[in-house]
Amino acid sequence: MDLYSTLSLWLTNIRSLAELDDFCRQIWKLYGEELLGEADAERLCEKAERQRANLKKAPADGRALPRSSYPQRPRSERGRREAASGLRDPVRWRRKRRLARMQAIRPEFAGAFTEGESAALYIVMCDCRQHGNCDRSVKEIGDRAGVGATTVRNALRKASTLGLLRVTERRQWRARNLTNHVVIVHRRQIAWIAKFRPNLGLKFYPTAFKKAASTGSSRNKYSKGPFNSRSDLAPEGSKPFPSHASPSG
Repeated sequence: MDLYSTLSLWLTNIRSLAELDDFCRQIWKLYGEELLGEADAERLCEKAERQRANLKKAPADGRALPRSSYPQRPRSERGRREAASGLRDPVRWRRKRRLARMQAIRPEFAGAFTEGESAALYIVMCDCRQHGNCDRSVKEIGDRAGVGATTVRNALRKASTLGLLRVTERRQWRARNLTNHVVIVHRRQIAWIAKFRPNLGLKFYPTAFKKAASTGSSRNKYSKGPFNSRSDLAPEGSKPFPSHASPSG
């Protein structure tokens, strides 16, 4: 492919006036270096002017070229203050309140996060507990936690500053970036989710799961900890150990 064909293909892919101005400068630079003939330079300039006219009238016709190949969210008519004080989705609101109360963060760090940030970190801790890392997108974490993308970013930023998480960005050259890679680096937080929060990520529904009755033959492994369960205690009126008295008669 010769130089003229290459420049023509470059011209067809231009989507902004700034890129078009840079293209015209490159044409005359190549002409000054005698790498491009005068006739080819004039033809490319004529094509560039037609491309400029199309770009200028495209917004007026409602045919503005898309800035991204991904679908764009429709613009809301409400202002930021009106949207912030509007009605919330009750399902997402209850999910956020429920996940925040499950306390996936150690108590000494829990005070640094808001309710929405705690719910977002619950989703992150669930993945780290089950898979060793979390590579979900910010939007997916927010949808699962019932919060927005900004709340998820704030939670990850605070947790990274406190030394709880390590967030690794996976940027791509000339392509959409991959999701962040999040791992837990704080040893006490790792011990917290492993010892005191072993059921992270499990959803308990009364109609789907039935708790088995305790037989009293074994005690809870972590009964001496601060979050001990009282289900393994002996029932009222029974003795904790079997009687060794000899049978009468």
